[in-house]
Amino acid sequence: MSELKRRPLFSDTLHRSPVKASGDADVTLLDSAEAVAPYAAALDELAANATDGNPLFEAATLAAALAHLQAGSPATVALIWSNLGGKRTLIGAFPYRARRFYLGLPVSIWTIWTHIHSFLATPLVRTGSEKEAIQRFLSFADRAGAPLVRFPLFQADGAFGAALTEVLAERGRPFAETGRHERAFLKSDLDGEAYLAAHMRKKKRKEYNRLWNRLAETGDLKFETPGAELDLGTWLESFLELERSGWKGKRGTALAERQNERDFFETMCRDAHAANKFHAAQIVLDGKPLAMLASFIAGGGAFSFKIAYGEDFARYSPGALLMMKVIGAFHDDPRIGWADSCAVPNHPMIDHIWAERRAISEFDVATSHPLSPSLVAYSSRMTRVAEKGWALARTLYHRLRKEVERD
Repeated sequence: MSELKRRPLFSDTLHRSPVKASGDADVTLLDSAEAVAPYAAALDELAANATDGNPLFEAATLAAALAHLQAGSPATVALIWSNLGGKRTLIGAFPYRARRFYLGLPVSIWTIWTHIHSFLATPLVRTGSEKEAIQRFLSFADRAGAPLVRFPLFQADGAFGAALTEVLAERGRPFAETGRHERAFLKSDLDGEAYLAAHMRKKKRKEYNRLWNRLAETGDLKFETPGAELDLGTWLESFLELERSGWKGKRGTALAERQNERDFFETMCRDAHAANKFHAAQIVLDGKPLAMLASFIAGGGAFSFKIAYGEDFARYSPGALLMMKVIGAFHDDPRIGWADSCAVPNHPMIDHIWAERRAISEFDVATSHPLSPSLVAYSSRMTRVAEKGWALARTLYHRLRKEVERD
């Protein structure tokens, strides 16, 4: 480890070669899609045996993100290995990046990697080796001189969160929960109609049924979940065009407007479809998609990643109708035991349809760096101030978006 000890605190040097971490474990650092390729099988085997699923950190999607979404924020993937039963085994995958500034300070902290399309950042850790994987990653951060490690966007009540909390308590590491929010979640034994009857007011259900019937009067209306017969290429083209036709296209934020984001999305969908981990749902009017939803399956559940709908029919609430219809489709799919909306907190549409909530948390964790305890205390204070500002900004954003959609 002599090379790591000599590295300057703010070094951005990346490694592809294995870095020895202890007598029976090591760390491999990867910095590109090409570097991920030799470890793809090991990553996917880890994902299949991870405590909490995260489709964004599986091999193909991780490689796609490294290829298309790094921009000015280069990321590194730390693979944590251990000797299990006499065999070198991958027990953790921690994509991370160094931020040059944090909360106004010129401090190059480490943070688990999030990008523009991140809805979850839970590292992959092997069932039964959760605490070992977390501790070895934190020890690696210690030796590398990281002054702070951030864990954003992880499931608060999941196995990873429990293991992280236990490791921090056992090792006496200072930490601060610098953020927590809830987002719409779906987990029920009820089918679609029974679920809505149990969780939505009768008056609201009647209104949505009226909208569906009125829409059906304009043409041949169907809800579909194409499976094995899905022509993915055609479906993706339709999705991208539908998204582009609305307010995202007008603002230049649609996937089709940004080639790197389009490439990432298409790659993620194709690889998931090939692995039987893609779920497509749509409402079709006279053979033309009116609302479309792309979801990815991991860890026994579905992550609803992207939705698009025709804004010319906004008065019928096609997005809301789709999210109601898909409840039954998820219920009937043997691959899916729950569904995460991946939505922002207090979402004006999905929060009124899916009744359950998933808590998402973020921790700032101290390392052995001498400044680390002070940075944890500072981040705890400053994030409370920042959150008040963001809460106001989100409120204003949703108000503005409603006005735009009405126009």
